Amino acid sequence: MPFLIEHLIEIVFVSFVVVLLGNCFLIGIALTRRQRRRKYFHRIDALREKYGPVVAGILSGQIAYAQGLQELRGISGSDRMVMLERLCLEQKTAPGQEHALGRLSEDLGLVKIWQQRLMGQIDPASLKAALAHPEGLVDRVSALQFLIRAKSAENLGAIHHEPSWPLLVKTLEDPHPDLQSVAARALSEIQHPGSFPALVAQMHKVVLESTSALSLRAIKAALISFPLETADELLPSLRHPNPRVRFLSTDIIREMVEREAAGRPDFFLDKRNLEPGLAEVFLVELPFDENPDVRARAAPVISYLADSRALPLLLTLLEDAAWFVRLHTVRALAKQRFLPQAGQIARTLTDSNWRVREATVRTLRGFGSAGRERLTEHFLGTSDRYSREQIADEFQRAGLIPELLSQCAENGNGRETRVLSSLAEMGKTSYIVSVLTQGKGNGRLRKRFLQKFGCSPDPQIQHWVEEVAQQESDSELRALAQAALITNHQHGEG
Repeated sequence: MPFLIEHLIEIVFVSFVVVLLGNCFLIGIALTRRQRRRKYFHRIDALREKYGPVVAGILSGQIAYAQGLQELRGISGSDRMVMLERLCLEQKTAPGQEHALGRLSEDLGLVKIWQQRLMGQIDPASLKAALAHPEGLVDRVSALQFLIRAKSAENLGAIHHEPSWPLLVKTLEDPHPDLQSVAARALSEIQHPGSFPALVAQMHKVVLESTSALSLRAIKAALISFPLETADELLPSLRHPNPRVRFLSTDIIREMVEREAAGRPDFFLDKRNLEPGLAEVFLVELPFDENPDVRARAAPVISYLADSRALPLLLTLLEDAAWFVRLHTVRALAKQRFLPQAGQIARTLTDSNWRVREATVRTLRGFGSAGRERLTEHFLGTSDRYSREQIADEFQRAGLIPELLSQCAENGNGRETRVLSSLAEMGKTSYIVSVLTQGKGNGRLRKRFLQKFGCSPDPQIQHWVEEVAQQESDSELRALAQAALITNHQHGEG
């Protein structure tokens, strides 16, 4: 203790110097790292500015391939391959340019390196080069190795390198689940037919074996991305004893078909785009599968089949015991070719499940004027409160109220007037009042509405009538509104 007291000043001074030197050391490291970062990014920007147009020119065909390749081979430095990878993969490729990008990556030696890294052959120089850059810093070398392997798989998929598909299929068995998902995604981009059965086998493994680490979502997304022509590989899966395997296989084909049909109203399935044996399974087996999920997902595919048996099957599924089978069937029938069946579809407007009723309304509305006729007839003729509520809500969501008001103004006491009257009785008037308020320029429409509904007891209509009586500049409309208020007051006193 006496020693500490006698040398207190020296101890404090030494401590201060040590702390100061430590801070200076840390500041020096930070400045060095910043300087290295600045040099690295300056180099990237310089190379991107100089060689970016070369890569773009090669891909677009504006620069001769041999000439551009020679220029890119002129890039030197310890980080040469990293820079080449950036230059090639940062380019946004247009459809049809993937082949040129793959050829360029192969001739520059990138593909070979990616394949080696994917197999785990990562040399110390590569690790050192990756650690030298800020975005490559990680705490564990093993984690960095995984990132390098995953990035390599991703790159092979990005350039659609077909010869790499067996290697990516092998990677599906890798112990790292994230690397498996990246490999599956890369295979979905390459879309080589030879890899489809391997992905199907992985789907079976994920469903049947609890030890599988691969995400079912990842494997399903990969399978869906393949063209419809490869769907026949799923034929054994559609007959698999496990109901979940059958469901997933049916759902994958459904998504393939709906992708092909998108934007093509005249699309249908026949032997040109669907293997006959596969179509037969959808017509004979799947509509009667014990798993309702299978029946539900089969309905949309059946609706595209150019077979006389398809329609009777759909009408049978429309009466299925499971509500979600009926739901998917009603949605599948929302095609103009099923317009003649509008009457049979309309029967589900009184379905016990509200989602089925809602889907039916939307399906009929999609049939145009004929479908709206069916909806209007049902709305006016049914006593089912839930069905009326759903149709009324759809009238508002679909923007049909302005049309009903206009037709009411034209036709007088037509069916449209009865529909509007029913909506007022149900209290579904907020949208009607909104249309009337915004359409102040249409005096005839507002006059007709005041004549027909000015005395309605609905609170929202009465509030609108009061506003017209007090603020309307058109004397005739104001007079009609005031007369309606007097009549309402008299009825109230009576």
